[in-house]
Amino acid sequence: MTDSSSHWDKIRPQFDALPYPNHPLEKHPGRDSSDLAKHNYTIPYYLRNHQVVDSTDKWILDAGCGSGFKLLALAIANPGANLVGVDISPKSLEMAQQRLDYHNVPNPFALHCLPIEALATLPYSFDYINCDDVLYLLEDPAAGLAAMRSVLKSAGIIRANMHSALQRADYYRMQKFWAKVGCLEGSATSEEMAVVRQTMATLEDWVLAKEQTWMPAFETDDQRLLMNHLFRGDTGITMADFSTLLQRAGLEFISMVNWRQWNLEELFKNIEDLPIAVALNIASMTLEEQLYLFELLNPIHRLLDLYCGHPGQGRDRPPVEDWPDELWPNTMVHLHPQLNTAAFRACLEASAENLGLLPLDQYLKVDGQPIGVDSSFSSCLYILLSGPQSVAALVQRWQQACPLDLITLQPIPVERAFQTVRDFLVGLEKAGYIMLEAP
Repeated sequence: MTDSSSHWDKIRPQFDALPYPNHPLEKHPGRDSSDLAKHNYTIPYYLRNHQVVDSTDKWILDAGCGSGFKLLALAIANPGANLVGVDISPKSLEMAQQRLDYHNVPNPFALHCLPIEALATLPYSFDYINCDDVLYLLEDPAAGLAAMRSVLKSAGIIRANMHSALQRADYYRMQKFWAKVGCLEGSATSEEMAVVRQTMATLEDWVLAKEQTWMPAFETDDQRLLMNHLFRGDTGITMADFSTLLQRAGLEFISMVNWRQWNLEELFKNIEDLPIAVALNIASMTLEEQLYLFELLNPIHRLLDLYCGHPGQGRDRPPVEDWPDELWPNTMVHLHPQLNTAAFRACLEASAENLGLLPLDQYLKVDGQPIGVDSSFSSCLYILLSGPQSVAALVQRWQQACPLDLITLQPIPVERAFQTVRDFLVGLEKAGYIMLEAP
């Protein structure tokens, strides 16, 4: 064990008693689940390198794998990858083994009982490390990040997150209250949970602590109660502090996992109406500094959830809408892996007879917002189910499906067809449903 063994000794009993997440073995993430996108190594690699990679034979670590539900999601999202899970809780690892066996996971996997700080003792190095809902439990998160960096391959990527100190401020206030009145000492017990429930029941409904931190689920769901009001070792930070942690660990920020929901510009009615001094200050900031501003103005995210890796790995690339015309014909178009499902295939086939909008968000929710595309592009999306295609091939396919201008009944010129398909692809790439790999 490492020097942090006494710290983990305080936290381990909670997860031995109630492995996290406490899902039944038969629960399955599902191939079209939006959560799978967060566990797919292809996505952060594309965000950083603007290239699409296959997960076959990649090495993936779930650092703090708990009961194995996210390890199962990693297996589904990354077919052919080698999986390793580590956790401090033997009981959690027992459940993880049972879960992976129950679902007959085809990926090779190994489970190890050890803290994240001891990762260097493992005989592996990794292409992708998932550290989800764990880092905030470490006594020194920077040391945990550095331990992950020590086993990260040169082109590897880490997904890590911390609780937001701003978004969870109310819960941290309650944790201090419970500590003051004799809770949060030693291991969590049913008696302690009963004390919390009875105390909250006696509070007037208008008391802020009850309004802001109590929900009906806490009355019956022990795990949710433990992971909020009675969470041992729970700490939160700001984006500014997270940036400092990355620097201390020798890592470089890549992107937020849910980057579309961190758009500072969208918080303003019209960013061009900002005072000049404010606008200039914002324009001079790094992306991480702008993310901190977003958090100060709109702390809606429980997790500061991000991708990071070794410094200097990314390739600079302008936004796809700014690519020169000569790049487009040979650009390869890849469908988002989690859209390649039987259900989506059936939707595309049905659209041939039922013109209208294709509800993409029903098959993959990438940003929580509804999105539909014109079914005239169904043939372009359908061929992507078989593999990546060049833009030139998709333009030709679209022209075959839509050869005539519906007003003039004249053939649609190649230039107009190209512009139509390009605009369609730009919109889908920005929404996260496809990936574009330039030649």
